[in-house]
This record gives sequence, C-alpha cells and structure tokens, in this order.
Amino acid sequence: MNNSFIIPDWPAADTIRAFSTTRLGGISAAPYDSLNLGLHVGDNADTVQANRNQLIQDLNLPEAPRWLDQIHGTHVCSAQDW
Repeated sequence: MNNSFIIPDWPAADTIRAFSTTRLGGISAAPYDSLNLGLHVGDNADTVQANRNQLIQDLNLPEAPRWLDQIHGTHVCSAQDW
C-alpha cells in the first residue's frame, strides 16, 4: 500500500482524477521531510522535482498535474486560467 497519497471514495466523472498527498514517501530532508512537492518553500529544487516525478509514477498519471504554490489565504485559482 502506498501511503504518499489518498484517493477519495466519491463519485466523479471518468475524466476527473482526485487525490490528496501526505508527507510520507518522499526524499526531502528535514524540515521538509519527506514528500515535499512545493518549489516555493526553500527545499532543494531537484529533490522537489524527484518527489513530483515519483508521485506522477505512483499515480500512473498520463502527464504532470498543474502544480500550485499553495498558501493559506482567500485567493481562488481557476483551472480555466491554465
């Protein structure tokens, strides 16, 4: 069982892939350990890219997802902006 992500059990269209990641299963060192996916927090960029590539492989995604610089705030990002 892979513990680096959680796939929700709710109805969605076949074209929708939803998941949440955990901190487990990556290679980032403290204080980012271990599955850091954010390039905006000070972790090594090569390490973050390796974590992202591993997640893409583990989830068998056809292409890379849209990565966001997630922060705590009230701004909403529309997927149509991509």
